[in-house]
Amino acid sequence: MAPPAGTPRIDNRPPLMFVENVLKTAKMVRDVERQWTIVRENKELMKRINQIYRTKGFLNVNYNYRVHQSLHSTARGRKARAIERQNQALLNRLLRRKATVDSNLPRRKRTPNWVQVDQLHRMAIEFWERTDRRLCQLSIELCPGVSFDAVNLGSGKLFRIYDGTLVVIRAGSVHSEEDLRAAYGTLRHLERGSFVKQVVDGREYYLITLRTIGRIADGKLVGRVKPSSMEKLDLINSYGSKFGRCKEPIYFDRVRS
Repeated sequence: MAPPAGTPRIDNRPPLMFVENVLKTAKMVRDVERQWTIVRENKELMKRINQIYRTKGFLNVNYNYRVHQSLHSTARGRKARAIERQNQALLNRLLRRKATVDSNLPRRKRTPNWVQVDQLHRMAIEFWERTDRRLCQLSIELCPGVSFDAVNLGSGKLFRIYDGTLVVIRAGSVHSEEDLRAAYGTLRHLERGSFVKQVVDGREYYLITLRTIGRIADGKLVGRVKPSSMEKLDLINSYGSKFGRCKEPIYFDRVRS
């Protein structure tokens, strides 16, 4: 608007400053919302990565789901393992049998005495994963003076598998302390595949060495793994860890070899 006549003036006032023009509040709000969106997405990503590391690596999977099993599943599994052992023993007998054609052989062949004695100094330990998957069988030659019945070991779950060191099988408790002083002592330089009986805090343990060990206290050498079963120690060792905790539940069962 022009000034009144007779009084000329110049409008030297500064222009009006609005907050939106100076601070650009709309842009600030969009930047803050974008930062919070990035923070929220990063948190969700970290949750997913953490879940993958803590579980088996799959998302949106119900790990608590269990297949319905009958009350007699344990008995059926035990019977199936017994049938499998019998079938394997029959297969081994058939494979070891050699065809002979000789009319001069006696009709009744007596079994040598050394075969019967050798059977008393041999045993085998079968290993199972989750009671339904057979892993392998270790054949063990017992030391002289140690019979199959002297090894008070039945069936159960492996106690520890120390990676590259020992397989520990926990047995029963010891009630007598007088016999321990004479029968057990310090063993030195145990080779790979040694089968050792050890007493710790009044309880018996059976150890299978996975490498050469310099010394084991309160132990007794019971036997050694046969050379034909040495390669199976690597399979058992793969289920162990640094601190002895098994990666999968491993069960064992002692049978006659």
